[in-house]
Formats: sequence, C-alpha cells, structure tokens
Amino acid sequence: MKRIIGAAVLACVLASAVTACGGAGEGPPLGEFAAISKKETDAPFVLTAPSSRSPAAFVYTSSNPAVATISGATVTIKGVGQTEITAAQPGYESYGPTRTSTTLTVSATCVSPATVANYACTAPVSPGATAALTDGLIYARVLHTDTYAHATDFCAGTVIDSVANWRLPTQAELARLVASGKIAGHNWQLGKAWTSTAAGGANGAHMVLDLETGDAVSRTDTDVAYVSCVRS
Repeated sequence: MKRIIGAAVLACVLASAVTACGGAGEGPPLGEFAAISKKETDAPFVLTAPSSRSPAAFVYTSSNPAVATISGATVTIKGVGQTEITAAQPGYESYGPTRTSTTLTVSATCVSPATVANYACTAPVSPGATAALTDGLIYARVLHTDTYAHATDFCAGTVIDSVANWRLPTQAELARLVASGKIAGHNWQLGKAWTSTAAGGANGAHMVLDLETGDAVSRTDTDVAYVSCVRS
C-alpha cells in the first residue's frame, strides 16, 4: 500500500508542470490567454476563457476603463489605447485561486490617407503640410478628395503635422482664404473643396467652394470634393 501511494505522489509531482494535482491551495495552470487587437468602432465582444481544470467561473477586469470596460465576459470598447485584461479564477474545492492576464490594444479607425501611428490616425508626413494663412487660422494642405462624411471624420479624427483637433472650414472662412491669395505657393490642389456650411433648403448637401475662383455651389454629401482642414 505504501508503494502505491508513493507512486501516486510521484506521478502528481512529475505532472505538476503541466496540470494541477488538486492539492489543497494549489491553483491549476491556465491555458493561453492571447493578446487582443480591436478598432475603436468595433462592437462589444465576449472573451474566450483560458482553459483550466477547475470548473470555477472566471472574473474579468480591465486595468484601463478609458480603453475598455467589462461586464461579465463582455468587453465594451471605450477609447484608443491599451489595457490589461485579467482573468481571475477563484478557489474551488481542492483547487486554489489562480489568474492570468493579456493585453487589449485598441486602435483608431482612420479615414484614408490617414494611417494608425501610436494608436492615433495620422496624416502622411510631408514638408509644409500646414500653414497659417488668414483669420489666425491654420490650414492643412489640400491633397485628396472624399465624401462629406469622410471629409468631416478625416479632419476631426486625424493628427496632421503632429497636431489634432481639426475641422472643416466654413464657406465664409474658405472664401476669405481664396480672396487673400495666400493659397499660392503651398502646393494645394485647386479644385472644389468641402465646407461645413449646409446648403440652404437641401437635406444631405453642403457647400463646396472652388479654391481657384472662389465660386461656391451646393453638392450632395455622397459626392466627392477636396478635403480642407482648419484649426485655430
């Protein structure tokens, strides 16, 4: 009988690097809890629990609620950045408590030509990307076209020349800029550019202004025009 017990103990010790023996106070080893990558616009998602020999339910926490919160096993994304997600398993019968953690990285959802850099949408870097022109406002170089919604999102959500908090200019602001003649020499595309000014009497339309002539016309938001971003 003593030899049989000794063999069982030895087997448990040899197996302890792989699985729990169920001894009092021992927490079972946990399986992989892989790193997670998401976009800031992704829907809530359910965590996949790491494997464990213990049947106890896992309790999940997020170290950075500004990035993600957790209710039960459902994660809701709150912002861009990183947070450590901890999966804790309480003790159950002969199994002690145990835990593991992983990193959730949430990146910004960018509008082209912006790409993600340090979790933020960032415009391509180029010399002379911005210039202070009129009214104490700083304009970003006009280079690409897009729909009104994408133009608005690009300006509001993109870091341009290392600075955030851009917006579309109003029709009046862009008209004064054209009249000043200060666009010359900044390598802008001189076509019709979106403004934030709604077209009178037309739903789903905004004014575009010709950066060469200063003429303004209404354009449906689903059409494309050049994107001009401005900030104070």
